[in-house]
Amino acid sequence: MRKKGKNAAVTIKDPKDLQRIANRLKQYNYRAYILWSIAINTGYRGGDLVKLTVEDIRRAIQTGELSVLEEKTVNSRKVPFTRTVVLSNKLISILRDYIKDKNDAEYIYWSTKGEGIAPFKDHIERESLGKIFRKVIIELGIANNSIGVHTPRKTYGYFQYLEHDRNIHLVQKLFGHSKPSVTMDYIGLDNDILEESAERMNKYVY
Repeated sequence: MRKKGKNAAVTIKDPKDLQRIANRLKQYNYRAYILWSIAINTGYRGGDLVKLTVEDIRRAIQTGELSVLEEKTVNSRKVPFTRTVVLSNKLISILRDYIKDKNDAEYIYWSTKGEGIAPFKDHIERESLGKIFRKVIIELGIANNSIGVHTPRKTYGYFQYLEHDRNIHLVQKLFGHSKPSVTMDYIGLDNDILEESAERMNKYVY
């Protein structure tokens, strides 16, 4: 059963689905595609994504790294820490093309409803960005519920887990979680374990 709550968003586990989502976002809403791509590359929270400015990205292109202030749990307390992620060459190329004619003061995705004058209006709300992700993923038939701004973050964690020989402790450290079990639940490994257990028991069914 899927757990309910603010972090109950689905994890995308098929690379082909990720390609379809990216392709559709490019066509439907290019600014959302940019933030989706950053999220898949970094695993940053939706609340941090929407606050990114052109200046942030220009600096990241120059250094090859993007940093945001996150929180990790230490002895049941939330402790701020700077999380720095190295950007892939492909993402840097996409971002360079996107910001080349933009002003440093702009948000990557400014809201048409935001305060100020375009293109310097306030950033899109995280809930609105989540609705865009949800619309596209439902439209593609990949999932039909529990989709939001946590979806690319969870997906990042899942593929980091697979690409690093199923090292849950590495992903736990990336996310600043208090326990490996929290990370396993967050990136959707519970269902994987149940399915794998069922497959292993096939040979004992006569």
